[in-house]
Amino acid sequence: MSPLEVLKSLPLCRDLSDEALTGVAALTHTARFMPGELLLRQGTPSTCAYALVAGQVAVLRTLPGGGELPLAEVGPGSVVGEMSLLAELPRMASARALDEVQAVVFDRAVFVAACRTRQPAARIILEGVMQRVCAHIRSLTAPLQAQAAPGPVWQPAPDVPPTAEFDYRRFLPLLRCAPALGEAGLDRFVALAPPRALSRGEPLFTPDTLAPGLTLVVHGALESLPGATPDAQAMEIYGPGSLVGLPTVLDGAPLDWRVRAREQSLVLQLPQSAFEACYAGHDDFAFGLLCAVAEQLADSMLRLSNRLAQNTGLQRAQTILARRLA
Repeated sequence: MSPLEVLKSLPLCRDLSDEALTGVAALTHTARFMPGELLLRQGTPSTCAYALVAGQVAVLRTLPGGGELPLAEVGPGSVVGEMSLLAELPRMASARALDEVQAVVFDRAVFVAACRTRQPAARIILEGVMQRVCAHIRSLTAPLQAQAAPGPVWQPAPDVPPTAEFDYRRFLPLLRCAPALGEAGLDRFVALAPPRALSRGEPLFTPDTLAPGLTLVVHGALESLPGATPDAQAMEIYGPGSLVGLPTVLDGAPLDWRVRAREQSLVLQLPQSAFEACYAGHDDFAFGLLCAVAEQLADSMLRLSNRLAQNTGLQRAQTILARRLA
């Protein structure tokens, strides 16, 4: 097959025009792996993703305390290592070739540079990966909610009034998302997103609702909790610089978990309409917003995946111990 035919066979590229496919082809190359060879190794830096054209690949997760958890066996059309296109995080799993594998290589540095120079094909691919990650995040929360361990009974404490006026604007350059947005991007975010103070325990949104938009945590912390359990351990904790409301602001589907203020907090809320208008742009702010959202998605995916692996490893260890004591 020609390079364009190879790309056209991939679900990630199937709906692209010939012009866009030509643009993607210029940003990719192909690679081959022999049976038993690793495409990805858990814990190593993530620099590229592989779209499988031929062959089968086993995806495995090393569990805390030892042992491997088979996650999937994937074949042509599947993408492994896609998180690398969103952020430079450690690989969450290993991928091993079961037979001879041919793959299209999507290099993170190449795609970020192409997106920065406003190449439409690169952004189309990145947005496609982000939608896939949104679906993965939703799939991870279901078993996490089922495994939710009881937490302390919630007893809201009175808020402590600040001793002086908090100048949150001076604090913004210190936030984790500041490098992606840049100074001008932070100023624009502030101009579009009114501040909101949250008391400890105050909900940001509840299950089966849409987030009011993209929320940036400036001070304090928020937490996500299983929707059906009144008092349970948090699935995620969002500290200063975190973007909250994903994936619903991207895929438009309600969430089945809830988010509340873990402590007295200050957030900036970018309304959904403003987010969509900015995100669809082609200026520096749109690119910075894309990068900041991508990094948050990747970070959430890593945290949720690690939590699920820890829970699974603990359950396995408890089962083995129970058998030995029986």
